[in-house]
Amino acid sequence: LKPLWPEGGLAPTKVMAPTGEASGSGEASVLDIGTLGDPVLVFGGAYSNLQALQAILAAAQELHIPPERVIHTGDVVAYCAQPRETTDLLRSSGVHCLMGNCEESISVGNLDCGCGFPEDSKCNEYSVNWYSHVTKELADHPHLRQWMGTLPRRIEFSVGGRRLAVVHGSPRNISEFVWPSASDAALAEMFDALPADIDGVVSGHSGIPFARLLPPGVAKGQRLWLNAGVIGMPANDGTTRGWFTVLIPHADGNLTVSIRALHYDAGGAAEAIYARPQLVRGYADSLTSGIWPSHDVLPLQEQMMTGVELQESSLVWPPPFRKSSSEVVSAKSYRSARYPLWILSLTFASAAAIMLSVAWSQRSRGRRLAS
Repeated sequence: LKPLWPEGGLAPTKVMAPTGEASGSGEASVLDIGTLGDPVLVFGGAYSNLQALQAILAAAQELHIPPERVIHTGDVVAYCAQPRETTDLLRSSGVHCLMGNCEESISVGNLDCGCGFPEDSKCNEYSVNWYSHVTKELADHPHLRQWMGTLPRRIEFSVGGRRLAVVHGSPRNISEFVWPSASDAALAEMFDALPADIDGVVSGHSGIPFARLLPPGVAKGQRLWLNAGVIGMPANDGTTRGWFTVLIPHADGNLTVSIRALHYDAGGAAEAIYARPQLVRGYADSLTSGIWPSHDVLPLQEQMMTGVELQESSLVWPPPFRKSSSEVVSAKSYRSARYPLWILSLTFASAAAIMLSVAWSQRSRGRRLAS
């Protein structure tokens, strides 16, 4: 991994806090981390996978990206063996953390993970097993459960002249699955649940990374939808890798969205599951095979891509188009000008009188020459 430096240098109601602080509670909780001028690293789904979390934090250090420019999109606990150790490490790392459906459920003592799995699905059956393990592991650590309950449901920040909103599932539902096969229209509709100044959405939850630029809107450039990827489980592509994204602003106004693979000790993470007989083996097998233990939550298009190796990729996001002040002329701008409107009206009237006088004079002169 090479250091990255820039060239040249669910809730419709928004309750904003001062920069760097979370405010509100429940659906209105938002964390504004301000304007970030250098590369930003985003990842999600630590999923109780201590080995993967250690690897992504080491990768951030190698890239010279400090914790204040690293964001976790939620679900610190889930399928793997070490929820307490993983939560402890993430909490103490200093990175910005979003509430996922797992943090939400653990913090309020729900009986299930709130993952959004169909009740008759294999995913739901497996979730009962690992969720029970998580709750037992955290039972004697109330401070970790309380921490989960304080996390924001949306994080906002600016980078490279764009305003981004980080959500777990979608802007309208913490556990909504948004897949690469979603249409542009479906993705664009989700922006309706966000403030009007948001240029892009960064999400997690579904576990398959993708980036797409949506068609331009009114007086704005193309909007971005990004699933930054997860690190605690493979992307169902037949490899053991996790995924994360780096956002790189450039001096020319472009912003590179770089989706990258994370190589880590997946075998060690699998062995930690095998060492706990109460945990189902399906997710341990998934860590080493790269294939999810169940596909019943996947749309058909994503099912057909099972085992197809994902490639690292980059997308260049052009600068957003915004109308300049010189393009907008209105009566309001006249009123806010240096001279009052009544003076401008007199000026226009005087100019009109002079033009009429000149025209009359020329007409009279023409008549005299003709005569």
